[in-house]
Amino acid sequence: MDLLAQLLNATVSIRASDLHLRSGARPFVRVDGRICPTSGEPLTADQVEAIIRLTAGESWARSSGHDLEYSYDMAGLARFRGHAFRQAASWAVTFRVVPWQVPTFADLRLPPVVKALAVHAPGLTLVAGPTGSGKSTTLAAMLNHMATNETLHILTVEDPVEYRLSDGNSCVSQREVGRDVATFTDALRSALREDPDVLFIGEIRDLEGMQVALQAAETGHSVFASFHTGTAVKTVQRLVGMFPTDEQAMARARLAEVLRGVLCQRLLPRRGTRGRVLGTEVLINNYAVKEAIRDPARTAGIPTVLERSPEQHMHTFDQALLTLVREGLVAGDVALNQASSPNDLRRNLQMAGINV
Repeated sequence: MDLLAQLLNATVSIRASDLHLRSGARPFVRVDGRICPTSGEPLTADQVEAIIRLTAGESWARSSGHDLEYSYDMAGLARFRGHAFRQAASWAVTFRVVPWQVPTFADLRLPPVVKALAVHAPGLTLVAGPTGSGKSTTLAAMLNHMATNETLHILTVEDPVEYRLSDGNSCVSQREVGRDVATFTDALRSALREDPDVLFIGEIRDLEGMQVALQAAETGHSVFASFHTGTAVKTVQRLVGMFPTDEQAMARARLAEVLRGVLCQRLLPRRGTRGRVLGTEVLINNYAVKEAIRDPARTAGIPTVLERSPEQHMHTFDQALLTLVREGLVAGDVALNQASSPNDLRRNLQMAGINV
C-alpha cells in the first residue's frame, strides 16, 4: 500500500497522464503525451501483481486471467482507470489519471458550439479522436453540464466508469461493465428499458453498439458516444463501414437523419512550455452534410463543407491548427506535422506572415 501510494502520488504531482508498471522494470510515466522513465527502482513480479490485486478488488476475481479493466479511487488524490494484462509471463498494469473534478468547457478550451451540443435533444453526438486525446474528459464535461442545467435521467454505460458525474438537478445512473452488468452487450440491450433521457455509450465498438445508438436516437433520446477516428469524414465512413454492404445505403439514410454533430479532437504540445493544447474539428449536421452522408460519392467532400461553414460554427483541423499557430499556442512545425494538407497550411501561414 505504501509503494502504491508513493507511485500514484508522484504520478499526479508531476501532472503525468499515465503510469506504467512492469515486472523487472522501473516505472514509466506519460507526461504531455511522451513516455518517460522514472528514477524509481525496478518492480518485482510479486509487487506488480500485489498492486493489481489491491487496486482491482472484486474485479480481480471476475477477470479472464489474461487482462482486466477497472477503476480505483485513492481518497484525496484522484480516480484511476486501471488496465492490467499479461506480458512476458507476468502481470503488467497501466493507470490513467482521472481527476475528481470534471473540467468545464472553459478549462478544456472547447469551441463554443460544444455547449450547444450539450443539451437534451434527439439525436447522436460523437466525440472522436485517437487514444489519449481527451475524449472521455470532453464527454464528461458535456454530460456534467446537462446534469447541472437540466432535469434528466442520464444513463451511462462505461468500461470502466471514469469520471463520477454530479447529480445536480438530474438523476444520474452510471453502469460499469463487470461491476454492475456482466457485459457491454448486456448493458446496451437493457439500456432503453431503463427510461433514460440521455444515453452515454462509453465507446461504440461494433455493429451492435452502433445499432443501439441509432435506435435510441431515432426514438427521441439524446445519445452521446466516443469513437476512435481522426477526422469527421473518417468517422462517417467508418460508421457506415460497420454495416454489411447490402445495408449501407439504409445505414447512411439513418445516420443522416439522427446525427447531430461530430467533435474530433487531438492534444498538441504547447509551444514553449509544458502542457498540451486542444485542437478540434467540428461537424454540425446541416443540409449539405446530410446530403454528403447519404451519397457515397459526396462523402469525401465533407471537409469542404466544414471549411465553408464558419457561420454554422464548423471548421476543419487545418483551420484550427492555423488559429493555434497564429495565437502562439502551437509551433508551426508541429501544426504542419498534424495537418491533413500541409502545403495548404504552410501557404496560409505564410499569408499570415508566419514562415515555417
